[in-house]
Amino acid sequence: MLGDWHDFYAILAMVAGTLLGAMFIVASISGRNMTKARAAAVASFVTPTVIHLSVVMSACALLVVPTLPLHTLGIIGVVGGFVGLAAATRICWRVLHTKIEHIDRVWYGGVPLLGYVGILAAATMIVTEARFGLETLATAFGLLIIASIRNAWDLILFLVGQEGGAR
Repeated sequence: MLGDWHDFYAILAMVAGTLLGAMFIVASISGRNMTKARAAAVASFVTPTVIHLSVVMSACALLVVPTLPLHTLGIIGVVGGFVGLAAATRICWRVLHTKIEHIDRVWYGGVPLLGYVGILAAATMIVTEARFGLETLATAFGLLIIASIRNAWDLILFLVGQEGGAR
């Protein structure tokens, strides 16, 4: 059943890993001349994006392990979904209470939260052997990847454009 999805999850893991590498490079280059206060503010947006990408990459790596039964992956997904949902709720709350543009609130807070709701729903569907569990999981990961791509680009433009950032 997962064999049909192998290439999809392998590509998704590769995309997440590549973006993670880009985030680390830009953050390290841009952060050299930044004040501690400014770095702390930026980290509150960089860290969640890194977390979302890490979740997708790690989960996709688990999904392509050929010896793990689908039911076991579902149970891992339920636990991970609850943890991710708790973290995403905290991130969303923090983003909603930050003075940023409305569209940034949607992409940094709302879309990832929806992604983790999707992961939890998909994992529950997989455990209960409901139809479309893997499709729901793919959609949830897609939301996290799309939000991360958008947010990484937004952060890169912000960091590079800052006085004292990368030149």
